[in-house]
Amino acid sequence: MKQARRRLRTLALVLVALTLEAQPKPAEACGGFFSAKLEERPSLAYEQTLIVYDAQKSLEHFVREVVFDKESREFGFVVPTPGRPEVFPVLKNPFKDLNERFPLFPPMRGGLTSAGAGFGGGKGGGGVEVLETKRVGSFKAFVLAARDPGAFAKWLQEQSFTSTPESDRWLAHYVALGFYFVAMRYEPVSAGNLEGGVPSAETIRISFPTPLAFYPYLEPDAAAGAKTPEQRGLEVWLIARQRLLPLAARRRPTGGVDWLRPLASGASYGGYKDNLSGALGELTSLLPAGSLFVQRFVDQKRSRAGFGDILFTPEAGGALSAERREAVRALLPLLDPELLPKGTP
Repeated sequence: MKQARRRLRTLALVLVALTLEAQPKPAEACGGFFSAKLEERPSLAYEQTLIVYDAQKSLEHFVREVVFDKESREFGFVVPTPGRPEVFPVLKNPFKDLNERFPLFPPMRGGLTSAGAGFGGGKGGGGVEVLETKRVGSFKAFVLAARDPGAFAKWLQEQSFTSTPESDRWLAHYVALGFYFVAMRYEPVSAGNLEGGVPSAETIRISFPTPLAFYPYLEPDAAAGAKTPEQRGLEVWLIARQRLLPLAARRRPTGGVDWLRPLASGASYGGYKDNLSGALGELTSLLPAGSLFVQRFVDQKRSRAGFGDILFTPEAGGALSAERREAVRALLPLLDPELLPKGTP
């Protein structure tokens, strides 16, 4: 009974209390779900992400630019998603056009305003189920469901992904929540002809059902003695039918959590659908119907230690159907660790 009341209180805070002002915390890190075969990892010092969220369909399109500067070396990363994902290459990188048309802090001018998911670990008798394998640009993408953290860690090792105690605990956290996974392994066509140290980038799209827009912000704990990156940065463009606010839990050193806005807000634009079409190219077909808002967020944290994943909640609140409310409840353990299954890392 006590846990049920806490769940309802958390849900109310997610959907209503965020209409109050909250001061963003100083920036600290980015790139939390990364796994590499070798000790030398590609550069993730700067990340650009576009989130297109269709609340009517409970569908998110997560578009991420992957920047790497050691092309002759294999590497990989794992992305957790609340619902079963699909993975696609993006032929035209949209971020240059997005930045020109929707800058983070533009000069004031006319038109500018101020700043049913499928959960579960998959079916089948094994601890890991490969739901799909496909080539996405220079990557081999695996769409996975996992019910056994140990089996999942073993599978990743067999596929040339690094396994550490920290990454194993990170994986176990999402397995307990019933999340799906996209494992991306870089496979250059002719590695012998590539020059190490030359920056390169590719853009991928991961689409998945979710009752709230989601950003996988949680990182594996840093290994003992690991150095904090000198600089890291994240820029997010969020497109939806209404303005949304980012919310994440942050663990206190003394126990318990605080609910904070982990991203600093930039400009917010309304009624710019024609301008969006010019910026998004092939991604235009993903836009929800009706009037849209484009929001800008930035993060310069060098460490995400203590932060959980980000849920984007409606700024204006509003009533939810019983079905959608129950779907939202399935995400509440991301904000309230007491709601995690027993034994979850």
